[in-house]
Amino acid sequence: MVASCISLSGSTLAAQSKTATPREQIGEVLGQPVYRDQLNAESTDKLIHSLQYYFAAVLAEAYLEQHRKRFEPTQLEFEEFAGNEFPESQQFKVSQMPVLETRLREIRKQLKSNHLSAEQRQKLDLDRQKVEETLDSGIGPFLYNMLLCWKMEMDIYRRYGGGRIRVLKLGMEPLEATHRWLKAEEQAGRFKITDPKLKTLLYRYWTVNFQYGFLMQDPQEIRRDFLDPEWQRKARALAPVEAQKP
Repeated sequence: MVASCISLSGSTLAAQSKTATPREQIGEVLGQPVYRDQLNAESTDKLIHSLQYYFAAVLAEAYLEQHRKRFEPTQLEFEEFAGNEFPESQQFKVSQMPVLETRLREIRKQLKSNHLSAEQRQKLDLDRQKVEETLDSGIGPFLYNMLLCWKMEMDIYRRYGGGRIRVLKLGMEPLEATHRWLKAEEQAGRFKITDPKLKTLLYRYWTVNFQYGFLMQDPQEIRRDFLDPEWQRKARALAPVEAQKP
């Protein structure tokens, strides 16, 4: 799901209330509480997207990290994906992304320590900012993350029974397959929503009742544009024989 590829900061789920009023917990995800005051309830659509952010996106991020090694794009895949539309990405190397992301995780872990001096904490925080700026700047990292998301979406689609595809401006997301995946995550106890109305709204996004984007239903079209797009076919044709072996 495209929405689930949103980058979450470490403070998202731990956001503090602006008042002294006791917070109402409406669920939890991966052991972390989610409170009603974190949700945007200005409209039903905003509330649905907010639920996707605090539940589906967190689960997707964990899924992505669990399977990251399988999803890492090759340099050839990246180049064919970027094509001639993004000449400024030609110098980008996919190999730098895992290194930077590993370094960022290490820095964030170190910053949680209570045994740092003020000077050590300041230096680590500056290092964190530099790595984050590198990861967030330029078209290269953006395209790289789009590729990661596509591979994750395709994996969920194949593992959870296929179905229709919702087409959005920034990509495509499996509809029924993601619905089944979320149900499986809920049954496994990886998240829960105690408010029945909010739970219904979370799942409503993954049905045709939520009018967002447009649906791709033809199996041949899904295979051509989602499961095996032209850029991937080109990358596969150009890859060395050994690299094509499973």
